[in-house]
Amino acid sequence: MATTAGDVLLGYLREQLGELRRHAPEAREGQAEAVHQMRVAARRLRSLLGSGRKLFATAEPSDVRAELRWISVELGAARDPRVVQARLRDLLAAEPGDLGHGRPDRKIDEELDAAAAAGHQGVVTALDSERYTRLIARLEVLLSVGKLSDRASRRPGKAFKKILARDTARLDRAVAGLPAASPGNVPARAAGLHEVRKAAKRLRYSAELAATVSGAGKQVRKRAKAARRIQTILGLHHDTVMARALLAELGLRSLPAGESGFSYGRLHAKEEAVAAGAEADFLKAWRRFPRNG
Repeated sequence: MATTAGDVLLGYLREQLGELRRHAPEAREGQAEAVHQMRVAARRLRSLLGSGRKLFATAEPSDVRAELRWISVELGAARDPRVVQARLRDLLAAEPGDLGHGRPDRKIDEELDAAAAAGHQGVVTALDSERYTRLIARLEVLLSVGKLSDRASRRPGKAFKKILARDTARLDRAVAGLPAASPGNVPARAAGLHEVRKAAKRLRYSAELAATVSGAGKQVRKRAKAARRIQTILGLHHDTVMARALLAELGLRSLPAGESGFSYGRLHAKEEAVAAGAEADFLKAWRRFPRNG
């Protein structure tokens, strides 16, 4: 049984390294769920190495986090087009048949199939690279013989209370720094909401781990659930950002090609409505966010 904060953190990180390695063969084959699970494991590793950085005695976790970000980006390039594609297919399926001008379904599929194929090739190249091999080796060393700080020998409850306080403060700063919502400020607002989502995700992961510690209070679990809720809401918002960028690009291309951009405009407007709803849900969730415990 883990008796120190270092034991708890290292045990969790080793589990995530196992997940990263376990899903790699199927991700290389292009299986969507394996790509997703690999990306989740890489994100959890990166997040907890950041949240728990003060439990390590060296700067090695920061260097490893940079490489975990690299592999996460590669995996995202394979997964994100499929996420957008599924969204737009659902929207198109709900469109009246007489409004599907210019075969938008074919254009959208062509674009996203090509992006997903390129993303998959990028994943294969990354997983077969020396860089990835070095990343796995560095993680194995860090989690087996890496030097821990004196703080790592503290009781888990005390150490993780401080970690949660730092991650909650990070989320507070991200929300406080949100650009104002206005028609001329849409890109900056979207970027700010994405930063809030990342901060919520980091808090979620540290709170979920803290909740496994003996004696963790109910408030820790409530905070993990609330952070996950914000992450999910703003994940939907980010999906609409990606979808709208594609629709705007396809709409612009349709004009010189002599094709109708009507359907792209309709879909873009629908995605705007989804984004507005997601932001309203986020603001409601934020007002109810638990802060004590």
